[in-house]
Amino acid sequence: MLKLGASKLSLSTFSSEDLWKKTGRLDSNSSEASPRPNHTCSVALPRTSLTCRSQLFRLQDRKGGKYLLSPTHEEEITSLVGSIVKSYKELPLRLYQISRKYRDEPRPRQGLLRTREFLMKDLYTFDATTEQALQTYQTVRETYNAFFSEFKIPFLTAKASSGEIGGNLSHEYHFLSKKGDDNLVCCSSCDYVANEEVAESRITRVHRHPKSTDEEGFTPQGMESSSWKQWNPESQADDKENQWLGISQDRSTLVYASLPQEVEIRAVAGKRYRKAEINPYAMKRVFPELDLGVEDPLAVFNAERILGTTKDKNRKEARVLRVVDMRYFLQQPPPVCLNPPSTLIGGVEVPVQDWCAEADKVVDLVRIDTGDLCPNCDDGSLKVESAVELGHTFHLGTRYSAPLEATIDADLSQKDRQREVSNIPGQSVTVQMGCHGIGVSRLIAAVADSLADSKGLNWPRVMAPFETIIIPTKGSESESADVYDLLTTNKGQCSQEPIDAILDDRKRDFGWKIKDADMIGYPIIVILGRDWKREGKFSVLKEFVSGDVPQVCPTTGQQEQPNTLFKWTLASGLSFFEFIGVISCPSFKEKLQDYV
Repeated sequence: MLKLGASKLSLSTFSSEDLWKKTGRLDSNSSEASPRPNHTCSVALPRTSLTCRSQLFRLQDRKGGKYLLSPTHEEEITSLVGSIVKSYKELPLRLYQISRKYRDEPRPRQGLLRTREFLMKDLYTFDATTEQALQTYQTVRETYNAFFSEFKIPFLTAKASSGEIGGNLSHEYHFLSKKGDDNLVCCSSCDYVANEEVAESRITRVHRHPKSTDEEGFTPQGMESSSWKQWNPESQADDKENQWLGISQDRSTLVYASLPQEVEIRAVAGKRYRKAEINPYAMKRVFPELDLGVEDPLAVFNAERILGTTKDKNRKEARVLRVVDMRYFLQQPPPVCLNPPSTLIGGVEVPVQDWCAEADKVVDLVRIDTGDLCPNCDDGSLKVESAVELGHTFHLGTRYSAPLEATIDADLSQKDRQREVSNIPGQSVTVQMGCHGIGVSRLIAAVADSLADSKGLNWPRVMAPFETIIIPTKGSESESADVYDLLTTNKGQCSQEPIDAILDDRKRDFGWKIKDADMIGYPIIVILGRDWKREGKFSVLKEFVSGDVPQVCPTTGQQEQPNTLFKWTLASGLSFFEFIGVISCPSFKEKLQDYV
């Protein structure tokens, strides 16, 4: 944060609902999953997931004021800055906080990876123009990449969906993990990486850029007309394999997706096919009001229509929205009859609206899977990897500053370069924003899970509780304090920065202390053993190398292996170290190289 010139602040845990109403986020988080309390329903409605229930903890004070426990602070920081900053001369502005956040997770699990209370580092950026905001966004991305590189653990940066936070540009930072909730789509040949929510298939690219793409070998995925089926909502289970149903949040619209049965994937020996599955994120882009958390949309739709027999002026008319996969347009003759006027559901005619009635409204509804062709290159195939999201950067633009009226006096010298700057003296323009978060508590859990072994944890140096632990054997306890002082201070001839060390002076035997140090995962273990008593030498045991991959020592050119023992000599009144062997941990060597 210091490199970005950011100042630290602390925002309130409580947030006013009025601010969230102004940005529209309160309504988007307040949909209900159950029927109205003044109605009865004979159909048991299924329990829904987070996607349709509110994520907010809401409360009232004794005066009836409505508040919530903040899951994010975009509204609060925008309101604060908007009330203080009034001129472009006061920008750019960088503010950050490390605070607790709260979300009403229906199924907290996996320790710190998914909880209702969590620790976040949030950076908020404010700029006068779009160009400056985009430059800031790239600078933050570079800084975040450097930050995650410090952990010496492979991570991926993926193009991502902005979701409810808003904006039209965002990237996520992931560690690959089988415990992850996110799916990343990666190419085996090029650098294409995207979250499953925004990943594109090769067939989508061919359709959108037919002149710039070699379409040979990329046919309409081998679809035959017999691979498509007409929809019958009351069909048997065997006929429902290739139909998908959803429902709107207000329960007035039943959404039906028409899919092929199979799609073609890359194979060494000719063509191969896999079963087509629905891409729920594509459906959400087509119909944002879709509620993905309902297990039986047809039952809920029928129940709501029964409730709709009562007189309710605000209730929308029931309808069916059908969305057809883009592969339909690649076949001649089309296998699906468009624009059916209505369909029979429960003995009642319900009007049907076809989303693909217009030729430019095409969408790939098939979920991407391992083996699909890369949309970015001609040689690669895609692989879907599970990952844990650790950070997310957003270019928000005016998503929050516009509704909360965070404006500044315009810089008239920029009017020819920025369309949002007026040539009218005293004219105000809306502040350009960005928000960039890192999940601190989740990061701890993800690193621990990635590097743990049968002995215990293995912390990287940058986040270890202590970089070094000093463990004396029996008879060297009194002198161990001198070693601790030498490592943690600049005594004598020591010119390097102090080392973050801890002395294990507990009244336990040596074997127990070693096992405990292994379990906690200190990067470096300094042992005062037999050599210490005879010659004043102590041993340095390195416990961690990134992924246990051998690294080349710059001194000898030889590969270094994890868990290797090295010797150091203590002399001249505890004033310096005499280098005897090769030190395995580069960070430790950098701190001690001036001693030798």
